[in-house]
Amino acid sequence: MTSCTATAPIDLPTKGSVNPISGTFNCVYDVGMCSGASVTVSDDRSHLSVNCGGGAKSNISFYGKVYVPSEIRIYAPSLHTYNGARADAEILIAHTPGSGSDANAAGLIVSVPVSLTGSDNPDLAAIIQAANTINVNTLALNASAPINYAVNVNNLVPAKPYCVYYGTLPYDSCGGNYYYAAFTDPISAAGSLSTILADSGIATVQPSMKTNLQKSNAGPITGIGSQYSTADKYVLYELVGDDCDDDAGASKPNAGTDGSHKIGMNIVWGIILAVALLGIWYMFRRGSMSDATPTVGGGGVVVVGGGLAS
Repeated sequence: MTSCTATAPIDLPTKGSVNPISGTFNCVYDVGMCSGASVTVSDDRSHLSVNCGGGAKSNISFYGKVYVPSEIRIYAPSLHTYNGARADAEILIAHTPGSGSDANAAGLIVSVPVSLTGSDNPDLAAIIQAANTINVNTLALNASAPINYAVNVNNLVPAKPYCVYYGTLPYDSCGGNYYYAAFTDPISAAGSLSTILADSGIATVQPSMKTNLQKSNAGPITGIGSQYSTADKYVLYELVGDDCDDDAGASKPNAGTDGSHKIGMNIVWGIILAVALLGIWYMFRRGSMSDATPTVGGGGVVVVGGGLAS
């Protein structure tokens, strides 16, 4: 591979016990980080590279350390092995330490195996489809192709437990230090990666004491299925703002559009009308009683004006 001493990739166990690791892995990518992205085939056809230049709104923190996504690569077959067997392909999402980190801080690589059979992951399928449109005979002239799909990187990372270890970069100079969040549950997309050669020349290595292989008890906090764009969030905010306006002097153009306001006012007016009718009836009754001729005693003596009549 190279002249350096590589400590990655390794064989990842999918069975048996592995020392557990506790902590939090926030893996939420900016849904627009690959907007307008293209896919590029390397000169030696060893891998694909997806040009995702965004990511300002990503929230990546790996056990207390903040990271920024920098590159996405796809190898076929996989670089890691899984119980000694390679997957059809592998996605590697490389991250650099966030601002304020130590100059010697380790990077982060998120590794996801890929099966090229079964149901399609639409985001992965879009990348593969774009890559397969590239003419490998003219790579020197045009090695890239646009991805005609709004790829959401969140949908490339499973919400499943993952292995954690420490090693070098698995490609190029194999230099630097990296933490690995290596999944063993594949995502799938039907088809083939015809633009990639069958052998990258990168072999697995034996883990060392420094590798410190461990496994999480649960999956990361992911942004799988994130669908809200900036515009969507703004519209949602506007709707909530109209309904929750506490300004007593503000107009309410939408008040009563569901009929509830009108129903309430009808009830109030009904009560007022009933009370008014009751008052009129009571006054009429009192007037009638005051005009009536009262009878005194049993002898039929009636009081009329100021005198007596028998």
